[in-house]
Amino acid sequence: MSWDRNSALRRVAFTALLAAVALPAAANVLIVRSTGPSAGAYPAGRSLPDNARLNLRAGDTVIVLGGAGTRTFRGPGTFSPSAAVQAGARTFAAADGRRARIGAVRGAGIVPHSPTIWHVDVTQSGTFCLASTSRVQLWRPDATVPTALTIAGAGGAPRTVRWPAGQATVAWPAALPIANGASFSIAQSGVAVPTQVTFRTLAREPANLEGVAAALIANGCQGQLDVLVESQPDLSPEG
Repeated sequence: MSWDRNSALRRVAFTALLAAVALPAAANVLIVRSTGPSAGAYPAGRSLPDNARLNLRAGDTVIVLGGAGTRTFRGPGTFSPSAAVQAGARTFAAADGRRARIGAVRGAGIVPHSPTIWHVDVTQSGTFCLASTSRVQLWRPDATVPTALTIAGAGGAPRTVRWPAGQATVAWPAALPIANGASFSIAQSGVAVPTQVTFRTLAREPANLEGVAAALIANGCQGQLDVLVESQPDLSPEG
């Protein structure tokens, strides 16, 4: 009798173990923007399981990035990222592999964006992350007229880059090597104030969207993060 009871208990325990193993692990999402009274509890760059609970107060806004897109939550209330993604996951599943390459991005509204987040926008000052310092490309939103750039910094002599009309991108001058932390001034003909760009080089190119966003946040590359976030499908419950 005792053996039967122990055997039954072992079967129950084994069944429970199988059930636990069969449950898929929660995927992670990354907080990419957070404002409001609870921003300190949900800082940009924090990774959460997608079944986490976001306890938001009035005035809070939290945007998370997952493999299928972004999700925006506004307080007050308690929210779960996994609940928001269910309706849209199937719609965007096919596109997920393409987005993981961090290639072309769509424009947000009427504001033009560079072909990829790795193109250096010569009209924007700030910190810029590079996955590779070889074949760096400069980009401008208006390619209708010819222009010239004078690039100076990192202790080298300034270099002038001629930019023909109709050409949106041009290669970074090879005579000005880019190192981690190097800063450059980019003066454009006809523009009164030069842009100032500081480069941060990543040890390796991240393999997925969340990894890219985390690297941009960690290195303070806010402009690229904004483009990346705006280029993703919005899977918010109200979106």
